[in-house]
Amino acid sequence: MNRFPTLSRQRRPRLVGQLLLLLIVLMLVSACGMRRFQRNAPPPTPTPPATPLPTATPTPASASATAGAAAVNPTPQVTIPEDFTVVTDERLGYSFAVPDSWTELDLRSTQIQRLAGFIGLGEQLAPLNTFLESPEGQVVGKIYITDITSAMFGGLPSLLNVSVFPAPDLTAEEVAAYVQAQIDANVTALSGNATVSPVTATTINNLPALASDATVDLTAVGMDAQAYARVVALLANDQVYLLTTLVPAAQREDKAAQIEQIIGTFRPE
Repeated sequence: MNRFPTLSRQRRPRLVGQLLLLLIVLMLVSACGMRRFQRNAPPPTPTPPATPLPTATPTPASASATAGAAAVNPTPQVTIPEDFTVVTDERLGYSFAVPDSWTELDLRSTQIQRLAGFIGLGEQLAPLNTFLESPEGQVVGKIYITDITSAMFGGLPSLLNVSVFPAPDLTAEEVAAYVQAQIDANVTALSGNATVSPVTATTINNLPALASDATVDLTAVGMDAQAYARVVALLANDQVYLLTTLVPAAQREDKAAQIEQIIGTFRPE
């Protein structure tokens, strides 16, 4: 029996807000750093761009109306760049690779709970804890973070998160509409000043996939910054494997190649 909530036509449970989830992490790390190092802070050093991987040209989602998260899939084809470490989530059944400078962050850990309380965000973390303990929260996978030093000086770190949703009998159009609605809802909750690209159908790592991105102004939530989000979803094994990356908008070009390299390692297991 499937122990995770199923994304279906009849019952569509609340999809975890990927951007909201990552924003909470941003607030935790940035708030901790700003309290300690707010004055005389040097600017963060941009990360040099890595060599980009070739990517497929997206097509409108409507062009793949008959392609769903099918049980029979092509074999994933990924490339692991040098100095990247492969990360496997056996519970949710996927893997990807990150640069060695990225660090796993466990929101369920005691360390995070203590940090939130120390910097006065314990109350904000309480709803997240409730969600993570719920059946819907079980779809949330690994979170990785980098540029922590930048956050300590008042900047924003870069983060990524993976979640996996069972989605039997759904076409790519139906999944695309749902993912689009969730992205729109996320950016609306964060700010009225946001630019969201339409979800498009594409091929990623030899698998049918969806892709979108968004730029969000975080002023409304008390952060004088803009964030850029890149969202991709692999459709395989009657499931949606959703990878969301969030970086400072000012570093979008610097981080673009590295983000695409991470996406190029993403696959179901």
